[in-house]
Amino acid sequence: MKANYILKSNNIFDSCGDKPFSGFVAVSGNKIVGVSDDMKKADDFMDDKTEILDYGDSLIVPGFGESHCHSFYGALEIIGANVVDAVSEEDAVNMIYEKEKDRTDGWIIAFGWNNGYWKVKDLPTKKSLDEKFPDLPVAVINEELHGMWVNSKALEICGITKDTVIPPGNGMISKDSDGEPDGYLLETYAMKIVLDKAFQFTPEEERSLIDNYFRTTASYGITSMSNLQIHDILKEEIFEEMDREGRMGARMSMCATVNEDLDTILRMKEQYQGEMLKFGGVKGFADGTPMGYTGTLIEEYSDRPGYFGECYMTVESFGEKAAEFEANDIRMRIHACGDGAVRNTLDIFDYAKAKSPGHELRHTIEHIEVIHPDDIPRFGGESKVIASVQPDHMWSLIFEEHPFHQILGEERCKHTYPFKTLLDRGTVLAFGSDHPIAGLNPMNGIYRAVTRLAEDRKPEGGWSPWEKLTVAESIKAYTAGSAYQMYNETITGTLEEGKYADIAVIDRNLFEIDPEDILDAKVVMTMLNGRIIHEI
Repeated sequence: MKANYILKSNNIFDSCGDKPFSGFVAVSGNKIVGVSDDMKKADDFMDDKTEILDYGDSLIVPGFGESHCHSFYGALEIIGANVVDAVSEEDAVNMIYEKEKDRTDGWIIAFGWNNGYWKVKDLPTKKSLDEKFPDLPVAVINEELHGMWVNSKALEICGITKDTVIPPGNGMISKDSDGEPDGYLLETYAMKIVLDKAFQFTPEEERSLIDNYFRTTASYGITSMSNLQIHDILKEEIFEEMDREGRMGARMSMCATVNEDLDTILRMKEQYQGEMLKFGGVKGFADGTPMGYTGTLIEEYSDRPGYFGECYMTVESFGEKAAEFEANDIRMRIHACGDGAVRNTLDIFDYAKAKSPGHELRHTIEHIEVIHPDDIPRFGGESKVIASVQPDHMWSLIFEEHPFHQILGEERCKHTYPFKTLLDRGTVLAFGSDHPIAGLNPMNGIYRAVTRLAEDRKPEGGWSPWEKLTVAESIKAYTAGSAYQMYNETITGTLEEGKYADIAVIDRNLFEIDPEDILDAKVVMTMLNGRIIHEI
């Protein structure tokens, strides 16, 4: 078979072996028809119409798979302000103002604040936003998507007053000494009061946002993604329309919420079965996050004696529903950041499997920031539980100021983000970013997994250095691992004959450079289904 493209490079990493090789990848139509380290074989695929793309020493890899993102939120983050680098409440407000100072109408939506990284750790209030934005509603979603900071105009538009009540265990609306809302909202129930107003867009606006989003993912070499519903926002109708029109910029696995009624979930499972748009299961929350003091811990928070966090899901509360999902071949992807939540989720999976043995659904735990060593053997192997992890969640401006030191204490800190231990126990690692919680660029995740360093390049040798991954292991987690997690391993995730031509080319060989230079690496070409969708 003759090729439309021959991609040549001195460094091809196919995510099958452990080292790059010099050779070529032949692409015909939307498929890879040949991969070899013998350049003489390239002649077999060439005719006068074949285009040869010689990438020299650049690194050719399978297209990256973003195993955990929130696409519509991500589309908004790309065009809005992100204040993750702010060092104070005032600094964050000024960043937003510089981005939005010319706005005269609509909602201002920003992302990324974390008071744990500020010089003064106090939670932000409406007062600081009111000074810069007295007339426009502002909603600033925190780094973990579990909290929101709003101004007085937003509270007014959404009807949030001193009398607004949040059911116990569903977050909170923070109030000042007079009982008035002070501008901080915690967790989904409270946040959705604002989101239902702030996220009202026309169909044209939504399509424009997603088109821009796909241009961004292509620029990072991302050709597949898992889009997980959060705050009841998935926007599947947009992606269904784009799929019909052949406008999808990446393969997408969509996950509904566990709170959706079963009939709707079964309809989605039946409806979305394509190779560009497919149903990926259901997403639930076993806890919040340790940094927000809503993560479920086995032992008490080090800085809050007697407090173990919030628990959203146990066998007692969720086991029967999980068994129903299992019986209907619906894969579960459960957010579990604290070690108590991880244990509860594994117990739920075991309970559901015992009710309906024989199912192979690749249930997944999302994030796994803290884990008890006793629970690591329960992943992988016969259980087939996948670890969907986000290496760049380790990010902090200053390592010694990472909240985990205070929240967990140093002994538990040793068991955070245990990538290598999980991998060595046979667990499939599926890498992603959790965008917009962290940046989309896979280079950030690869760097963090390889070095385990904060932005101040501390601690020396890396945080729990025995958990470092190699470049090969990290790329595999972002390609083959993510493809397996999305049930796409037979069609993509590696560079092999017969698979779809989903390919990325990086401007340097990540295997030979100083790890610090990984952050500067750029994707110079992205191919999806044999079509070049990004090129510089």
